[in-house]
Amino acid sequence: GKNEDAKAWLCIPGAEVDDAVMQTENNAYYLYLDETETYSPWGCYYADCRDTLESREKLAENTVVYGHAASDCDKDGPKFTKLFRYMDAGYVQENPYIYLSVDGDDLIFQITALFITDIGFDYINPNPIGGELTDFFQTVEKKNWLDIDGVTFSEGDTFLTLSTCCRKYDKTNSGNQRLVVMAKLLPEGATAQEFSVSLVDSPEMP
Repeated sequence: GKNEDAKAWLCIPGAEVDDAVMQTENNAYYLYLDETETYSPWGCYYADCRDTLESREKLAENTVVYGHAASDCDKDGPKFTKLFRYMDAGYVQENPYIYLSVDGDDLIFQITALFITDIGFDYINPNPIGGELTDFFQTVEKKNWLDIDGVTFSEGDTFLTLSTCCRKYDKTNSGNQRLVVMAKLLPEGATAQEFSVSLVDSPEMP
């Protein structure tokens, strides 16, 4: 039978993701359960409990999807470990889109940021407003590894945030560092724009 917690479908061609996104009232519930609610060390993909996965119009400003990554950060590893592929500008250029289907609505997002952060930065806030939103964007800008020419990324955007653990730079093994990929929602019927991607020289690191 279909699990009622499956609220959306996530397709990330560049990271070989083509899976259901689960959601419950508790962000820890699916940490070690798969889509059939069976124990799995790799869990499944699940949305932040505060997000609204109902339609394009009802999406939170910032929809967050969590998934596991292997501690070796191998770009061919399981689940969201493959997001480490996006640390390569050429790869982002070739694989810029992330697709999310909510209740029959197929949404296309374009990758706009990748960064490493500790959890002190509240990048999972579903609806940052006012000064929070300004700070949010300034922080993303400082941390962003990707310099994308031809794609604007601004406070009026709706975005999708993919979050996974990152051990690569975690000197003290705190377990509090994350690799984050952000993508902005494209308008309905948008056509592909020319853009180019390069890596920033020295993004702010945790």
